[in-house]
Amino acid sequence: MDPVSVIAFIFGLLIITLVAGFLAPMARDRKLARNAAIGIRTRHTLASDDAWLAGHQQAAPLVAAASWAGWAALAIAAVLGALGQLALSFAATGAGYLAVITLLIVSASHANKAARSI
Repeated sequence: MDPVSVIAFIFGLLIITLVAGFLAPMARDRKLARNAAIGIRTRHTLASDDAWLAGHQQAAPLVAAASWAGWAALAIAAVLGALGQLALSFAATGAGYLAVITLLIVSASHANKAARSI
């Protein structure tokens, strides 16, 4: 397995993990204003500022969990990579992507449901 490919794969998970970790507390504290660039953008969350804030606040715990899952996978992948186990490092990163993306999809569902009730 090519080390550059593994590092690139890990770097992508790092970016998603950093973004989730940055956004979770902002969403929790209702400080993530409705915008055109970032956030959970569904028909219901975009309906109003109140719907946006309520949806993101509801999603925040799962977004934070996604960040923690990403960090755990990254730590495991880094250790495995340092031990020369590139295939296992790649697999750990893939498992991290699966966990993070799943949690983010479920968080979007929770946000949409909360926004719909506004």
